[in-house]
Amino acid sequence: MSVFFSALGAALAESIISFSGAALIIFGEEKMKRLAHFTVSFAVGALLGVSLFELIPEALASSGKTFESLAIFIFGGIFLFFVLEKFFIWYHHHGEESEVSSYTHLILWGDFLHNTIDGVIIGLAFLTDVRLGFLTTAAIIFHEIPQEISDFGVLIHGGLDKKKALLYNFLISLSTIFGVLLTFAVGDFLRPFLPYALLVAAGNFIYIAVADLMPELHESSSFRHGISQIAFIILGAILVTVPGFFFE
Repeated sequence: MSVFFSALGAALAESIISFSGAALIIFGEEKMKRLAHFTVSFAVGALLGVSLFELIPEALASSGKTFESLAIFIFGGIFLFFVLEKFFIWYHHHGEESEVSSYTHLILWGDFLHNTIDGVIIGLAFLTDVRLGFLTTAAIIFHEIPQEISDFGVLIHGGLDKKKALLYNFLISLSTIFGVLLTFAVGDFLRPFLPYALLVAAGNFIYIAVADLMPELHESSSFRHGISQIAFIILGAILVTVPGFFFE
């Protein structure tokens, strides 16, 4: 039961991150765009770190199978989320919002699906191991901060006032809790398949980091930005993996 409440608390923490959109109000749009180089870089490192050093090794160890026999599940995760992004129109842009300002309702529905899947991944990680659950949640939160700021900007550009944008963003983010509840509801059925589900989740994180976030980092040709991006990618990977060695 404590594992369930830990997962629920982690999902709630991820939902509260939706209020990070208020940073646009406090600091202004231009300053947040400049900070995006650091937050997105950090998220890339966190997502890749938890995928390559936590989720995949855990799945291999618990399944007792070789990487070659399980790699198809990582590929499947990458391909699955490419298809979902293609047809359900998720927006992971942390830069210019004007091109999607007329699709406010699609942003909300896309975020509902995205956050539900985040909740499922959090639930899967906690069902496997509490330590892995917290590390996975941390990686998701690091990714969600720049995304929620971006989503808030999109909703504002789409015609919502600031209070409604914050409220809608928060309500939609509660679908993370729904994802956790859904996962634990079928937990007994899922347990034999947890290693494979973790590999699909790793594919999701790798896809988001490489296909959605890294291209944004190439938008700046500044050498100084490049050095800071590399540093923050490494820092993100370290912060979500090193703690795991102390809580085995």
